[in-house]
Amino acid sequence: MKRWKSKAALSVLFCLGTVVSAVGLASDAKSAGDIKPGYGNKQQSAEAQAIMANPDVTVDSRGVRTLQDYIVQEKELFDFLFENHPVFKYAEAGRLKGTYKVSDRGEEYLHGGDSQKYSQHQEGNRPMALQYRLGAKSILDFPNKFVGPEKCGECHGPQYEKWKRSRHSKTLRFPGNHPEVENDIEKTMYGTKDTSILPDGITPDAIYATVGTPRTKYGFIDGYLVRGTYHIRDGLLKDGTGTMVAGGNQFSRGWAEWLTPEMAKKIQKVVPNFPTTMEEFGASGSHQWGMSSYGAKYEKEFLFQPASSYCEMCHSFKFDFKTKEEFFAALGNPKELQKHTVSLGITCEECHGAGGHLDGGIGGGMPSNCERCHQRFNFVEELAQTPQGKEKLEYAFNVKMKSSCPSCGTEGSQMFASAHYDKGMRCSTCHDPHEVTDGDWKSGITKPKLVKECTDCHAAQAEIANNTKTHGKQTCQSCHMPNMGSCENFTAIQVPDLAGFDNVRKSHMWKIDVDPLRKTLNPPEGKSRDSSTKGWTVAKDEQGHNYLDLMWTCARTSVSDHDVVENKGCHSQFQSELPAGLHFKDQMEIYGKVQKWQKPVKETFAQVEEALARIDKSMSKAKLSTEDKAQVLMFTDKAEEVIKLIRDDGSWGAHGARYSLKRLDAALTYVTQAQAIIDAKGLSAKKA
Repeated sequence: MKRWKSKAALSVLFCLGTVVSAVGLASDAKSAGDIKPGYGNKQQSAEAQAIMANPDVTVDSRGVRTLQDYIVQEKELFDFLFENHPVFKYAEAGRLKGTYKVSDRGEEYLHGGDSQKYSQHQEGNRPMALQYRLGAKSILDFPNKFVGPEKCGECHGPQYEKWKRSRHSKTLRFPGNHPEVENDIEKTMYGTKDTSILPDGITPDAIYATVGTPRTKYGFIDGYLVRGTYHIRDGLLKDGTGTMVAGGNQFSRGWAEWLTPEMAKKIQKVVPNFPTTMEEFGASGSHQWGMSSYGAKYEKEFLFQPASSYCEMCHSFKFDFKTKEEFFAALGNPKELQKHTVSLGITCEECHGAGGHLDGGIGGGMPSNCERCHQRFNFVEELAQTPQGKEKLEYAFNVKMKSSCPSCGTEGSQMFASAHYDKGMRCSTCHDPHEVTDGDWKSGITKPKLVKECTDCHAAQAEIANNTKTHGKQTCQSCHMPNMGSCENFTAIQVPDLAGFDNVRKSHMWKIDVDPLRKTLNPPEGKSRDSSTKGWTVAKDEQGHNYLDLMWTCARTSVSDHDVVENKGCHSQFQSELPAGLHFKDQMEIYGKVQKWQKPVKETFAQVEEALARIDKSMSKAKLSTEDKAQVLMFTDKAEEVIKLIRDDGSWGAHGARYSLKRLDAALTYVTQAQAIIDAKGLSAKKA
């Protein structure tokens, strides 16, 4: 039974304005003669419908809401939205340019991340989710026991102050809480002609909140708590006038600030098909420089996706409504929703549970953790069919991709296939979860607060790096954690073979693969390496670990990577301020440079190892005095210390070629002197 009433006020407004021709279903809206559920029609996804037809739920029998309960829970919300949301009013009035595609929890959980392929490996094809984890509570749970971060902060001051400075506290913001634009979210940014945080036709009083910070991008959640995947042409959303247009909905900081028309033309000289005009940006672009289409294809199609299906998983918020009737009565009224918001952003209770450890709360431990938002997987069937995949199916868990780049929220899925993870490292090993941002959250770069540095564990690498001038001002992350991840899914500007240009999130793979050809990011075998190709994955090495290729390590282009920005653009041919000879254009060129470091180090290392083996063999037969024996052992111990240093470092000179070779030359001198003492007694290793 419906417990809400249809809202007629807005629908009356749709009689106003000029009516344009309705856009019919796209050509691919039919499949084998059947209408696709939700594609241009008021139906939920096929995945959600299948669950609702035969649900395996636990909330009634066990009192616990599990995955299928979570999917069923959305039905009443969709019934309400299908009747009341402006998208359907614009469609009915013939003023919708582009086809809407309904996206719900069923699709996001059971289709996203190729979860349906993973499910086929389960007994009875049991539905499984790989892309997301459930939060302990949803915005559709009434009542909930959230008290809000301010209440937690009354006793937990240090954690609260750290959290307030972090981007976790700013993932969602109400209009008027935007100091970076003097609280005017319709103000143009970065010198653009007419591009602001809000898309055309979307006014501050028509939205619930914005999503994002100056680090990457801005989107919005509308007054019905639906993801903003559209803009309004020649009208206003709040009035129901004009035409609703797919896409043109997300402010892109990198595009607006750095990827100017001049820079685009510079890149096009190297990448002939790189877009330089609005038309060439295609489905990823829009009519405004700096405003991309996210969750949409410009003027063609867009997701109709409530925040309950997608946003709340990571850009979380909670209300204090006591009943669903109160909630439905507030939908469509942004001010009322804002008034009843008790928790906004990634707050204490999203990890520690509603009410935390307090009497009456349901937390006290960690009902949720970093992996809820930062371990998004894609299931790759080809990996499941390998010997490794047949032995351990999780070998087929690859990284969630946005076109040809790793998606945001995949730091944990990247780390999952690393030697660090195998040894027990987790997010909180290095990060303080309360203070995830080091410095000003309004900065355009990512600089997390760390509680443990790489050098705390990697002593050999630290010693060598600290004794080099070439990269003396670099951090370990400069090379081992390049910005590689995409937040925007800006397919038109992704060129992974040149390590750009839609990369705003640090990778968490660490291992650098010194190879002239092997690439980190790859399409299916035999397919085009164009970013629009479907099925890109992150490569694994012989040990099953992800790795970084040399282009991403040395020559990436990223305006939001502080290691690049603060170090003269490193070796990017588009950002670097270094001499032109140090602007690397391809992986083979970098490989050649690295080999010049590594070859002499490896050769000298081999010489010392062979000499130590000869000395060890001859010592058992040499008739040395105590004094001579002590001298030989002292020299070999010193040489072995150097061998251990170089072996433990593992970079073969890449961390510091001159210092590594200097230490090895000393080691070679030690073993030469030791051998000379033995030879002086007439018992060389050769005669032995």
